[in-house]
Amino acid sequence: MITYMNLFRLLISVFLSTILTGLSAQEVKVGKTYEPHAGQEGKDVVWVPTPESQVETMLNLAKVTSKDFVIDLGSGDGRTVIAAAKLGAKSRGIEYDPNMVELSRKNADKEEVSDKVEFIQGDLFEADLSQASVITMFLAPACLAIAAAIIPIGPAPVIRTSSPNNSKLSAV
Repeated sequence: MITYMNLFRLLISVFLSTILTGLSAQEVKVGKTYEPHAGQEGKDVVWVPTPESQVETMLNLAKVTSKDFVIDLGSGDGRTVIAAAKLGAKSRGIEYDPNMVELSRKNADKEEVSDKVEFIQGDLFEADLSQASVITMFLAPACLAIAAAIIPIGPAPVIRTSSPNNSKLSAV
């Protein structure tokens, strides 16, 4: 026979075990290091890391120096921003995914360029690009077309674009 007291104890036990199971799952998530994978969903496109050789080529084509301020749109894991900083440039990455922003900051710490970089969680289509002397992006062709249409081109910025489906770099 179930008494109110036994029913109360059962409900409390179920409640506490649910909470403890949830906390346990949270601890596993917190302890696990975030690792992105090529093809993961993003806001507008899937993430595909820019090959290091294309990062180097983009920055060389733009002739990035310590006098530049580089903004990378859709900065992902931060590799282009970090590479620009290693060339002496101040640089900023705009990335929608907060996990990628945090990963980028950790990567910049590892590469000892945190003092030259900034990573902002935000929409690349709404970013303030007015300070940039160089704008880089490695985006899907549809995003490149939209970005090229909305980026105000003044006398200073140099834009080097590339996409995962296009191994050639182009100046816009």
